[in-house]
Amino acid sequence: MATRRWPGLGPVFAYEWLTASRRWQCYGLRSLLVLLLLFGLSAVWLGNRDGAGELSVQQMAEVGRAFYAVTTLILLGLVGLAAPAATAGAICLDKARGNLTLLLATDLTDAEIVLGKLAARLVQVLGLIACAAPVLGLSTLLGGVDPAMTTGAILVCLACAVFGCTLALTLSVWGRKTHEVLLATYAFGVSWLLAAPIWAVLVSNLPTWARSAWLPNYLALLPYNPVFLVLAPLNAPAALGPVGLATQARFCALGLLTSALLAVAATWRIRAVVIRQAGRVEAIRRAARRGPLYRLVRLLPSPSLDGNPVLWREWHRRRPSRWSVAVWGLFGVLSSGFSLWAIVDTLDGAGPGGREGAGVIGGVQVAAGLLLLSVSAATSLAEERQRGSLDVLLSTPLSTRSIVLGKWWAAFRGVPPLAMWPVLIAGALATHTGFALAPALIGGLVLAYGAAITSLGLALATWLPRMGQAIGLTAGLYIIVLIGAVPVGMNFFGASPNAAAAGAGFAAASPFWGVGFSSAMFGGAAGPRNDIEEQSAWLVLWILAYGLVAFGLLLATLKTFNRCLGRIDDT
Repeated sequence: MATRRWPGLGPVFAYEWLTASRRWQCYGLRSLLVLLLLFGLSAVWLGNRDGAGELSVQQMAEVGRAFYAVTTLILLGLVGLAAPAATAGAICLDKARGNLTLLLATDLTDAEIVLGKLAARLVQVLGLIACAAPVLGLSTLLGGVDPAMTTGAILVCLACAVFGCTLALTLSVWGRKTHEVLLATYAFGVSWLLAAPIWAVLVSNLPTWARSAWLPNYLALLPYNPVFLVLAPLNAPAALGPVGLATQARFCALGLLTSALLAVAATWRIRAVVIRQAGRVEAIRRAARRGPLYRLVRLLPSPSLDGNPVLWREWHRRRPSRWSVAVWGLFGVLSSGFSLWAIVDTLDGAGPGGREGAGVIGGVQVAAGLLLLSVSAATSLAEERQRGSLDVLLSTPLSTRSIVLGKWWAAFRGVPPLAMWPVLIAGALATHTGFALAPALIGGLVLAYGAAITSLGLALATWLPRMGQAIGLTAGLYIIVLIGAVPVGMNFFGASPNAAAAGAGFAAASPFWGVGFSSAMFGGAAGPRNDIEEQSAWLVLWILAYGLVAFGLLLATLKTFNRCLGRIDDT
């Protein structure tokens, strides 16, 4: 073929790219991105219009800077989600189907297989950046933003896109399931974003005698944080110095170099790993059944086989793998450590700053935990549908209702443990104001968030035949609500000082804001105390709203399940 003349690329790239270019979802995602960008620009424009007539040059510059901040954050968020989702199943799905073993038997080189799959999926993600670049350029027309800032932001997004795709593809070589690869990739991304603020807090709280000369200062990791890099040209810390195009270009170069090393590692090990895993599937399963983790899980209470056979099957079929244990174990250790520190500090009489930090810790762990849950929510059904094992379940006399509800409860079972630490933090904070309903409201809010995400993932896995699309869209919609609810609430509902409480209440639609800000308010560290009752009313409203969304999506899934999956309706 002509593509053989391309170094490293070949028939695999030609086939993958031809297949991807004929899917409407690729173009729909690009249109959705531009729509979100234009919606963000409209929100910024309306939020800065105070009805005082023509805007001054200074006001126009402020609007341009706000345009830049909103568009770069939306683009960076979607690229961070879409890049791993595009390549997470590139290798492990073909391994599960047996296609990759046959592909390795041909005369194709390992580089052609790995780089062909990577390039075909990377082109789709780079298309998102290309679509957003003209919209991002609109901010330069209003002043306050020079072209170097937009160029630097595009370079940062480019590095994140290439690194996200390459990391997910490399993990896919060793991983066996798509959702495990996505969990590991997203967990790494969240850890990297939180590394800079965590390091800053740790170093700032160190006693003077413990600060060695060789120890990096508290701002050392900020130049490697993509969110900071795209926003730093607007307002960088004075201690760090100016952050411009050179710093962003260095970050892009480091990202591309790291991606190249990951691609080399994947190319070097793919053949050996695939051959080894192909002959050890049954041995690994038998070893897992004899392992200590399996024996520990068996001691936990499990659902009854007679009560709900599907839930029983999900409980015993989806044993936690090493990847899942590592990701959720790391999340549990970090959440427990910081939560305990926040609770002890709060009960020890922390000031407003410490109590506000405790609320932020609760909000961050809920936001990160629900992101990981959004990956797993669509997996229970989508993975079986992708592998073909769902047909066996559909051929049984089990009713559609029992199948759907069993899948739903299996995905929802991870939500109650996620609510434990935020509830305890809210209870500790409430001791400063005496608001006894704080733990119940925070717990109900987390459960409502989790129920809505679980129903959304199950519905999308039913309606969309491709697992990557279902997982990516579930996580994407969650991120849109997580980030977008705060500026929408503040700009449209809390623009005036008298409506600030309404803006904060509407922003509680975001899990981070709903848990973090509300917990801090219940502790007397955010907002006036007379707004606690109004914020509580907003939380009750969102608990009911998300509960209705979860129930409505579950009903829609029940109504469309048979038609989407080709099953005869129950009689």
